[in-house]
Amino acid sequence: MTNMRDAEKAAFALNEAMMQATEAMIYVKGCSEFQVPVEVYSYPDSNTHYIMDTTFGGIQLTANPQTAVPGFGQNIDINQATQGMLNGTAVQGLKGRYTFNDKNNMMVGEKTGVQVKGQNKTFDQFYSTVIKDFYHGGTYPQTGEFYEIYDYGLQSVSKFGYPVNKWWQQSKSVRDDGQQGCTVFQKDRLVGTGACRISLSTKGLSQPDLFWQTGTLKVSKVLPGAASEISNCNVNPVFQLP
Repeated sequence: MTNMRDAEKAAFALNEAMMQATEAMIYVKGCSEFQVPVEVYSYPDSNTHYIMDTTFGGIQLTANPQTAVPGFGQNIDINQATQGMLNGTAVQGLKGRYTFNDKNNMMVGEKTGVQVKGQNKTFDQFYSTVIKDFYHGGTYPQTGEFYEIYDYGLQSVSKFGYPVNKWWQQSKSVRDDGQQGCTVFQKDRLVGTGACRISLSTKGLSQPDLFWQTGTLKVSKVLPGAASEISNCNVNPVFQLP
């Protein structure tokens, strides 16, 4: 199991939803390389949870965590209230439910829906299904507390109910402790018209009651075997004193 915090769960669900919107857009427009600035914020005390592409008119998604059910898990609902643009393409109506099990080592999104404006100027409906498996990495030598959370999994994208793309996804998040935390979500297309990678890389706060990080959402044309963006999230958890 993992000791994943409420703020982390909401932030991870938001990251996943943003990447699924990007996957649908890629299916419509192709794998054109670009990057946009993003901000991820989750503060359970005020029930404020969002991710946004901070360019003018960009996508913004909000999360609504449901009450956890002991012995079963927790649902987190993601919603897009207003239409936004992602790399010049209109995206609207994203809605999904991401469910964590009670051990916080699985998150499943069974049918996240999103609409993307196609070349015929109408909006096409896409659905995504994802299974993420979380586990802990390193621990602080002084306390034995975990400071890393990893994930591997797979995901499919469907149009009108028929599967069109398959992605291999992985992530890593390092909690901050007197220094900057970092999070990377990465997806590589395994079935589709060509090699494509999406990475969402952010740095900032990852504390027990607050997740607040900024960074970039990037699309690139690389093979799954290319050097992983995950390797850029390597905050040293211990200051080595002389």
